[in-house]
Amino acid sequence: MGLFATLNPEQLGRVHRAQTAQNPFDVGACLTQAFNALKRDFWNIVLVHVVYVFLCCFLITLPPLTIGLSRFCEKALNGQPAGMEDLFSGFEQFGSSWLMILVMIPFLVVGFLLCFIPGYYLAIAWCWSWSLLADRRGTFWECLEMSRQAVTTHWGWAFLLLFVANLVSQLGLIACCIGIFATLPLQALMVTAAYRRLFAEPPVA
Repeated sequence: MGLFATLNPEQLGRVHRAQTAQNPFDVGACLTQAFNALKRDFWNIVLVHVVYVFLCCFLITLPPLTIGLSRFCEKALNGQPAGMEDLFSGFEQFGSSWLMILVMIPFLVVGFLLCFIPGYYLAIAWCWSWSLLADRRGTFWECLEMSRQAVTTHWGWAFLLLFVANLVSQLGLIACCIGIFATLPLQALMVTAAYRRLFAEPPVA
């Protein structure tokens, strides 16, 4: 296995569409989509995120639950019925999700030790690899590379979107920490909305 994965033609096509996508990290559009989804199914979305946060206290569950949360948010944004079964569906890819995080950690640690810049680059560029793995677009290694190549073209805008999404989630701390149960889902939904815009399927002829 080399440093970067060799992608197949379908994956390369997906990356190319992402690289040429128009404004995939539009903060206003992603926030609007996230807010509309939250408003549509507020209590269900909040409950799933509360369970996610609680169960992630057990480190071993973090990677598969992140896969499941991505699937849940995707359905919520599409207006489809979504529930706890989606959150726990990530355990089907328990091994792959853990392999992904075990590969990411040493690269990120080394990157942050090298004057922070390489670490920041990879942390942003790999952010959407979880959604790609949740969509079963390839192996964990291929998903890391697809995300890196796709996001690099729009890296500055991706950084801005994640900064705003994190800021939105932290606003909940103002309301005696209770508000974060409403704002934290907005962060996850914004990231998923950006993923949908970045890797949008071509229109059917």
